[in-house]
Amino acid sequence: MNGQLDSDFRSEQKALAARWSQAAEAMEALAGARSVDAVVSVLRAFARRAAGADGIAVVLRDGDKCHYVAEDAMEPLWSGQRFPMQRCVSGWAMLNQQTAVIPDIFMDPRVPVDAYRTTFVRSMVMVPIGRGDPIAAMGAYWSEAGAPTDNQIALLEALARAASTALENGRLFASLEALNLQLDQRMQEQGKDLEKSQSALRQVQKMEILGKLTGHVAHDFNNLLTPIIGGLDRIMAEDTPPDTIGRTASVAMQAAESAQRLVERLLAFARRQPLQPTAVLLSDLVTGMQALLASTLGPRIVLTIDVPASLPPVQADGHQLELAILNLVVNSRDAMPEGGLLTIRGDLRNFHLPAGLTVKEPAEAYVCLSIADTGIGMTPAVRASAMEPFFTTKPAGHGTGLGLSMAHGLAAQLGGSLEINSEVGQGTDVQLWLPKAKTPPAIAQTPTPQIGKEPSQGKILLVDDNPLVRNSTREMLTDIGYDVVDIDHAELAISMMEAGYRPDILITDHVMPGMTGVELALRIRVDHPQVAVLIISGYQGIDLIAPEIVRLSKPFRLGHLQASISAARAQVR
Repeated sequence: MNGQLDSDFRSEQKALAARWSQAAEAMEALAGARSVDAVVSVLRAFARRAAGADGIAVVLRDGDKCHYVAEDAMEPLWSGQRFPMQRCVSGWAMLNQQTAVIPDIFMDPRVPVDAYRTTFVRSMVMVPIGRGDPIAAMGAYWSEAGAPTDNQIALLEALARAASTALENGRLFASLEALNLQLDQRMQEQGKDLEKSQSALRQVQKMEILGKLTGHVAHDFNNLLTPIIGGLDRIMAEDTPPDTIGRTASVAMQAAESAQRLVERLLAFARRQPLQPTAVLLSDLVTGMQALLASTLGPRIVLTIDVPASLPPVQADGHQLELAILNLVVNSRDAMPEGGLLTIRGDLRNFHLPAGLTVKEPAEAYVCLSIADTGIGMTPAVRASAMEPFFTTKPAGHGTGLGLSMAHGLAAQLGGSLEINSEVGQGTDVQLWLPKAKTPPAIAQTPTPQIGKEPSQGKILLVDDNPLVRNSTREMLTDIGYDVVDIDHAELAISMMEAGYRPDILITDHVMPGMTGVELALRIRVDHPQVAVLIISGYQGIDLIAPEIVRLSKPFRLGHLQASISAARAQVR
């Protein structure tokens, strides 16, 4: 008897650890949500499994009605329907700003029994979403009567707090965008005498909103981490936990610590990705890109490369440096619509850094890579804002505003810097200052053939804005014999393929800033029908958007990935 009780206890603890792990994943996804639709999607994808419920529903406040916008349940409930606030449990939770816990729907006067009588629901928890005046609610339903556990209630309330934080952050972002628009309009209306003071005011107000956003995210997200880490710590503190419980708890703890690192990155105002710096010869790297760069520029632009082989090697991540150079070349191409000259030059510049350029090492420790064009050039105002993330002068849909900021961030992360010299009508010269390598470059060796080694399975272009997911997927693909190029946004994938790069397979995430994975996949299916397409995502809405495209849900194992690739390739054979 004692053995059975111990086994039941361990099973419960294992299930609890798994639910908190799923909750941690949901909370990290909510940290990046910026709209009601995004919040609803995350809750629909995670809440039912995390709570161990037979169904969940997400309800939005629509005037004096409760609108059931999404559900994930063992049987249909009320998706798409509206009910009066005063006659709905979700309305009660929003109006009273508190959680409704109902062990038996037939015994609670708040429940409109007639609406529930034909459903599987016998017990429920309804949690309001939104601080002050809730604008939504989330319901969890069970098919048997009985009080939900304290852990289930705490988990649902933690998800609701995370959703509330995401909605408030979305409002802050909207306020920032509205403020930028308002200030831009003012600057156009005012004379040149007011331009300098208005620019300063704009920067101060922008930083004030960003400061509020960062502090708000840090405070509330750390509050969410507390019950996750505390609950997992209790599971891991058991006297003799089975190995399976220990492993599950460790995974959940890693998820919580990952969320904590996310807060630290927000506080640092940085978006960085893991680098693999090595000694890189600029002459070899740029020469190897020459054909791709010439295709990207087109016949009306003359490309000149002057990167001597005698230059000392630089400390850089070769793959990321190639992407930065490609981004800068695309910017130069767009600045020369009538054609022109693009010059890529590498030199020591007498080891003299421009005045005001901040770097970490003495001047003689750097090499300068210059990308200069004869294009339209930049005004002082554009040059001052050029390296801000998402700033662009291109028409909507023709640029993300991330090229220069990505190159600047890469140079800074490597310990170097980036400088822009530009005048209207005189072209632009972007200079990447890169630190000299402290060790010589590795000598490439011809690999020794291995018995049983699989030949290359083909070329894959992998697109995912999450560096951890991208790196993990790249390693899996490499292990099974593919040559992989990985990038972090869909627009760059289109530019690369327009420039002549032809993968056998395009694998893309769905939910990304700018162009989504489905939009990218549909465009590639039209423009390059010979390229196989696979979408990997945890967002279930892709089923309705593009049912004909092969898709793979996160998380996945190697066997699932191989099977999905085979299915995608079969579509183009």
